[in-house]
Formats: sequence, C-alpha cells, structure tokens
Amino acid sequence: MAGFAEADNTEAIITRIEHKSRKIESLLKQYKPVEALKTALEGSPPLTKDERCKSANWIVVHRAIMAIKDVDSLFSALDPEYYDVLMKCTYIEVYRPEIDPLVISA
Repeated sequence: MAGFAEADNTEAIITRIEHKSRKIESLLKQYKPVEALKTALEGSPPLTKDERCKSANWIVVHRAIMAIKDVDSLFSALDPEYYDVLMKCTYIEVYRPEIDPLVISA
C-alpha cells in the first residue's frame, strides 16, 4: 500500500521514535509538558503497518499525555493542528482489537 514504510524502514522508524522519546523525557524534566506532547505528536502516527512501530509511538505519546496535569490549559496552549493528530493516535490505540475489553475471543 502506498504511503506506508517498507519493512527495511522499520528500524529507522524505531530509531526516530527512540530519539523522540529521549527528547520528550528531557522536556518533561524541564517541566514543559505541552512541548513534550507537541514533540510526541510530530510524525504521528507513523506511516507503517508494523505493530512494533505503532506500539512504540503510542508509548511515547501516552507518556507525554500522562504528564499533563491541566487539560484545559493544554488545549489553550496546543495549536489546533495537533488536535487531529492527537485524536488519531488516541483512536488507533483505544480501538485496537487486541486491547479492546469488549472484544471477546472464542
């Protein structure tokens, strides 16, 4: 499918996510949670079908989200361009069948 990363790009995507994770941790230590979330959302969700990449990316986004203490101020400080990306990341992870508690396997 066009637009998705090739298998040999998987490691490059994982490397970018790891780099992003380190940058986010640094921003969180500096008490900059909105900047951390913006960084987490950049390039998200990754254009790949590889579940490792999707999971690794969600972990980074989730880490930044969980550091937010005041959601109201987050949305006033967050640029509207990030709203769609945030919703996509959340939707992708929340509705994955393997973690959906409403899906009952036989």
